[in-house]
Amino acid sequence: MIIKRLLLCLALVALLASPAFSQCTPQPLDGQYSTYAGTLLPGRVSEAWCAGLGPGVPGNMENAESWNGAALGTQWHVWGMAIDAAGAIETARSIDGTGTGWIDYTTNYDGGLFWLSGSGPWGGTPAGFTGFLTYYNVSTRVSYVGGQMVGATSNVFFTGVFDNCPNCAIEYTIANAMFVWRTGMPNQPSPFPAFLCGASSGEYFDACCIMTKIHCNPVGTEPATWGAIKSIYRS
Repeated sequence: MIIKRLLLCLALVALLASPAFSQCTPQPLDGQYSTYAGTLLPGRVSEAWCAGLGPGVPGNMENAESWNGAALGTQWHVWGMAIDAAGAIETARSIDGTGTGWIDYTTNYDGGLFWLSGSGPWGGTPAGFTGFLTYYNVSTRVSYVGGQMVGATSNVFFTGVFDNCPNCAIEYTIANAMFVWRTGMPNQPSPFPAFLCGASSGEYFDACCIMTKIHCNPVGTEPATWGAIKSIYRS
């Protein structure tokens, strides 16, 4: 992982130092956008069980799209992040003798891409903005009654860098996700984002309470400083 991040940082150095990538036009507008302010739509999420083995397994892949109450993916799309080799790691638990209580997990994901609509409050062209994720983490509390799972609530945090705008970054996105449905339960709801990796099983979540901050550092034709790069790419 350290080598992977070093190579990514070196790639950013090369891009930022090149006049061809010194700026992008238009670039996303700096700002903090949120569902609270009405500038960001809530979303729906699927997590594919890529090996068919259930939740928390390395390789399981997420697919999240905005939801306006009628259609998916009209404002944003974040997809392709896969659970890393460690899988979901238990961090705490409180379960009584009847099997009632909770278990906490933290899960890190590798990879992932994003798209933001050009009609969003951050501006842009009709094609919108694309980029890649640099960090994606989910902390989840799974609740049980009588030994049966009755719900799961997650806190999501991720960062990212824009394609062709390497001086621009999603400094952070935070969101809450609530478990809705998983394979084996009746009454599969629709529509939800498709399961990725060719999977036929997985879970669905609703994403709410989202807040994201976009920031672009001024970049000229001079090579970027290491400090400027660190302000964009946060390990």
